[in-house]
Amino acid sequence: MALENFSERMSRILLFAPLYRLRGRKLRRKDGTETTAMELGLMTLLFFFDRMLDGRKDTGIRELAGFLQSETNSRLSDSFADYEKLARDIVQVFRPTTGRRNAEPFLDWSSKQERTAEFSYLKADKADVSSNAQYYVLDEQGLELVFATKEYFNEYQLSINQLILRKQLEKGQFTLALRQVEEMRLDVETLHSRIVRIRREIHRSIVSEETLKHYQKVVRDLNERLKSEENQFKELKTFIVTTKRRIHDNIDQDPVRDAYDSIMTVEQRLDTVHGKHRRLLELGIELGTSALAAAEEALYFSGIDAFNFDSDVANRFFATPLPLDAARQLIEPFLPVAHAAVWSPLDIFAPQRLERFEREGREEAFPDEALAEGDNAEARTNLRRHYGRIVDDLLAFLGDGTTTTLEAFLSYEDEHCPDALEEKQFYIFWMILHRRQCVRFDEDHLSEDSPYRDIAHAHPELAALAIDFAPGVLERPGFTISNMTIEVTRTHGLS
Repeated sequence: MALENFSERMSRILLFAPLYRLRGRKLRRKDGTETTAMELGLMTLLFFFDRMLDGRKDTGIRELAGFLQSETNSRLSDSFADYEKLARDIVQVFRPTTGRRNAEPFLDWSSKQERTAEFSYLKADKADVSSNAQYYVLDEQGLELVFATKEYFNEYQLSINQLILRKQLEKGQFTLALRQVEEMRLDVETLHSRIVRIRREIHRSIVSEETLKHYQKVVRDLNERLKSEENQFKELKTFIVTTKRRIHDNIDQDPVRDAYDSIMTVEQRLDTVHGKHRRLLELGIELGTSALAAAEEALYFSGIDAFNFDSDVANRFFATPLPLDAARQLIEPFLPVAHAAVWSPLDIFAPQRLERFEREGREEAFPDEALAEGDNAEARTNLRRHYGRIVDDLLAFLGDGTTTTLEAFLSYEDEHCPDALEEKQFYIFWMILHRRQCVRFDEDHLSEDSPYRDIAHAHPELAALAIDFAPGVLERPGFTISNMTIEVTRTHGLS
């Protein structure tokens, strides 16, 4: 039939009636031009819609007036009181002061009857008694009017479905609520795909500071949206628990029992969707901390790599005549930080800590002294063998000579026995001799535990080794030692 669903179609048309009533009200700008309040009426609905999506329920006349004044750049008036009066008039159009719904009569030609379409765009919410402020939220037809002006998908779809689910639960439409929960599950999966795509774009597309700021705003808006949706999930959970408890009190009735089973199913599926959404919230926070931080660090180091001191600083400093202050500011970031070693005379009155600085512990003693007092026979034997090999190489290098330097001996060892120069004990051996200045190899000067005992047995003609300071520092891979003069005395040894 041509007139099928005529009444429903007329209701959809009359849904816009408040906006057209506002269109008849003329407003004069400060520059003398005229406009209508219809645009401000739509701005009002979008403002309440945005506050609802963010979970903000403290929205009243003053908040709406501030929004209208900000968005119009005070082009209608400089007085906040004028905007407050305008906001109150617009709210009264969507919510009559009589407390009744907006009613629009029309003739239903399909049934030849007079009908009235009733609409509720705004409803009163909580009130702040201390400031005498009444807060409002969008009602069912207010949401329909907002959706009728544009299809909201993408990042807002889950929030919208949450609002619709709340309305369905309030009306007891549990079958439709199950379908809505399924829609929410699909929205969560879409959001997950969007987060993955944003992560890839961050790692691939951030090549400048402007791009980084753009993605920082995208991630910040995404996280705010996810947090608002998380709060809405919690409110839905609380509402379902309250509704379930109320139905359980009358569960003896058959229709109520079916409703209880349905709301239990809604609760279970909603918990599943909520769990997946909570994981999205974690991914969003991680996206803002790790991914953006890594991209910012990569952008920083790429800027360092691209920086050329000669072209960016030196050439400009010498080629461009700059004032003294400007030249100082140009090169100041590249100058070393000044250091001043100063102390206050008042420090002598500060509490002092007295300690006895004693060398204790085996690691602070020289190896021969530690072994002479220790019980490690195996280490003592290895040390004797090692020292004996050093003296063997020294005497082979000297031949019939008696005097040389450590520098010359190191050159000999580097050619004939380079492995010896890589051992720490080689250098400790000469440090000990330098400390003692002279070591005698006879029974009166060597104890049974001395690490030089094997040297005396192997070379009975060796009487003493005398070490003295020589100028110069010898650098070896991993070691540094001062140069020394070495004098060998040959007379007799142990029998």
